[in-house]
Amino acid sequence: MCGIVSIAYGSDNPDLGKEAAALLRRLEYRGYDSTGASFIDQRGRVRLMKKVGAPSKVCKELGVEAGRRFIGQVCWATYGAVTDLNSQPHKVSCKVDLVGAHNGNISNTDGLKNWLSRRGHAVVSDNDGEIIVHLVEEAYAANLASPEAPLQGMRSAFAASGLREAPPEGVLLMIDAIRHAEALAEGSYAAAVADPKIEGVFAVKSGSSLYAGVGKDGQGDFIVVSSDLTSVLSKTRGLIPLAEGEGLWFTEKAWFVFTLSGELSFSKPRIKRSRLGVRDTSLDPRYRHFMEQEIASGPANLDAVLRYYFKDPAAEALAGVFEEKREASKEVLDGLASLGDGPAAELAPGLEALLSAPAWTEVTGRLKAAGLGPETWTHPGGSFLCDEAGLLGELLRLLPERKKELGLLDTLFVWRKRRAVLRYRHELEASISEASKSGGRVFLLASGTSHHASLIAATFFDSLAGVAVYPCNPGAFRSCYMASLSPKDFVLGISQSGETKDLVDVFQEMREKVPGLKRACLVNNENSRIPQELSDFYLPLLCGPEIAVAATKSFMSQLAILYVAAAGMTLPDAELASRLTQARDLAEAALESTRPAVETTARALALRPSLHILAAGQIGLAREGALKIREVVLNHTEGCDAAEFKHGPNTILGKNTIFSLDDVARVLGAFRAALGEDKALGKLDGPGILKARPELVEGLFRDYPLIFVCPPDPREVRVTVSQIHTHKIRGADIVVIAERNGDLALAAAGQPAGRSQYWSNYIELPPSGDPSLFVFSAAAVLQLLAYRMSVIKMEWLDALGVEAHGVHPDAPKNVRKSITVD
Repeated sequence: MCGIVSIAYGSDNPDLGKEAAALLRRLEYRGYDSTGASFIDQRGRVRLMKKVGAPSKVCKELGVEAGRRFIGQVCWATYGAVTDLNSQPHKVSCKVDLVGAHNGNISNTDGLKNWLSRRGHAVVSDNDGEIIVHLVEEAYAANLASPEAPLQGMRSAFAASGLREAPPEGVLLMIDAIRHAEALAEGSYAAAVADPKIEGVFAVKSGSSLYAGVGKDGQGDFIVVSSDLTSVLSKTRGLIPLAEGEGLWFTEKAWFVFTLSGELSFSKPRIKRSRLGVRDTSLDPRYRHFMEQEIASGPANLDAVLRYYFKDPAAEALAGVFEEKREASKEVLDGLASLGDGPAAELAPGLEALLSAPAWTEVTGRLKAAGLGPETWTHPGGSFLCDEAGLLGELLRLLPERKKELGLLDTLFVWRKRRAVLRYRHELEASISEASKSGGRVFLLASGTSHHASLIAATFFDSLAGVAVYPCNPGAFRSCYMASLSPKDFVLGISQSGETKDLVDVFQEMREKVPGLKRACLVNNENSRIPQELSDFYLPLLCGPEIAVAATKSFMSQLAILYVAAAGMTLPDAELASRLTQARDLAEAALESTRPAVETTARALALRPSLHILAAGQIGLAREGALKIREVVLNHTEGCDAAEFKHGPNTILGKNTIFSLDDVARVLGAFRAALGEDKALGKLDGPGILKARPELVEGLFRDYPLIFVCPPDPREVRVTVSQIHTHKIRGADIVVIAERNGDLALAAAGQPAGRSQYWSNYIELPPSGDPSLFVFSAAAVLQLLAYRMSVIKMEWLDALGVEAHGVHPDAPKNVRKSITVD
């Protein structure tokens, strides 16, 4: 996965270099292999700057560059080695001057490269992004040579759109060329391309994420596009809606959308105001990294699940009136949402108009008649809780005297969303129940962290609902179950982004092969492709933007909603809400109470090159804990069932040849001491030294670290105690993550005979007495452990002067937030 970004102003912006650097740095989590920027000034001159390295390093060299248009890219290399030449953007001039960049994969790159070469193009890199720019160049040059035929069709389609001002001929010819390139390219990508000689930039959304926004700053009007929503939100909250398979032409304030394939059409969708702002994606000064901030917010985000997945007894009287006056309530909410899509100057007068409209009078009049006056309209805390909290906050600053009315609008928005979420929650429970009773199967389909949540969810459904579900990643699902799917089955996809490529592909394939199969999804990004285009219904995670690459708070919300889905099949809502509240409190308490023990463990394990996490009865928890450490610490870590470890993986215990830099440093220190005693060692080669002084080899060996995660279940405790004793005598250091248990504590603390270097630690979780609720506190602690290990190792490597080591809690090497390539 890579990331593209582009912005256009009406005239040369003297600080466009600073602007570009800020936008590129927001994309660093999507790619750190290389960074590039192209600047086009008012006279059509292009300056291209690109090189190997992450934006945080390369952008320092961009300097202050003036320009009117900018196209930039950060790369996580998939085609071509990591070199300056393979970096993007690409400037081509074989037949006409163009500059462009892409994010994604063009799977037929090799064949297209030969095809282009035969047509006189010099393809100088191995990067598939260059292929896209050359494909557009080939068709564009042909159009410029013979413009009559393409222009005729383009003008006809534009006239049919009803849009008023026709764009310049060059723009239409370029769009036709982009459509030709789209027809030839196989794969999924987003791209931005510009001809320096004509107005604007052309952006393409063909299988990869792309967002566009309209705004105004100190340099004037602008339009910005990016693979990443947060970089757009850093400039504006006014978004241009873009659907899959659409392209966008834009200048600083003019734009329209066009189709990339099929029948050509043009449109100018209305600007939508984002519910999120840059504040939602900023780092709180209390935290050093986004991962730390997101771990801390994970338990609190369960409040949103409690708010929307359950009825609020305190608001039932208000909800009754809203239901009675549903059409008027809808009219009020739609009016406010429409107001939010308009310019800021119209906010205050627009609200006053809304509050004097008949629909508002109808709703508030009925409330007052029911004895529900303004004192009942706001939440007890007084803060805004709905998705439109940002808009309501802006209105409150403009019209503080309207606080009670804004409170009612907030309550209305919560009611409407809760109404939809509850409907889909019950549809999910019904779909699972129906599939199970009819002889169908229930599949939980996900990748990475989301797959681990599905593994844990399988234990929820089994123990709480007595329902068997099948957790699968997309590859296993396709190879093991796709051919046997039937309309009796039910599939729930789980994805933070809603854009994961392998999940998208499987959902598309299911839709084509089994049209009657019901498909739903659990997502954080509600506007993404899987919920909007590929599912019958969806449920929202409600955890807000997640910036760090490693998923933490979204995992916690996934667990909560999957717990609700499972337990809701047998428990009354009041009891279920009470349990979920307990889960939230347990996770919060765990993060606070275990910090000293987690810190001790992190310092002991951060430089250990390999470890295993062994969970009793919760393999999903073990795998997720291991994944977090692999992702952000870059230490080899495996997660498996505690009892399964003895079936082969236990051969790693005792002496093994997995060594770290820390081990090497200790041996070098010992060698230096030995050299002082025996100068002859200096004449020997490496193997000779080790043979002459075998104690140097012995100094490399250390007991292997095992982390046991044990729920409060008598059987699992017995299994874990047995496994601890079995493994520590064979050369294992032991860490236990569990609620208070004397047997576990004694098993871990006892030093095996003959193992003077044995080390152990017990991370005691708050008491729950419930194996399912235990998952929430254990998950939070495993995340915190991974975070602290990452910071400790990163600082150690930085102090050594190791360059490009890739250890970072927010943006580790080789992994990206949403995998949008095959």
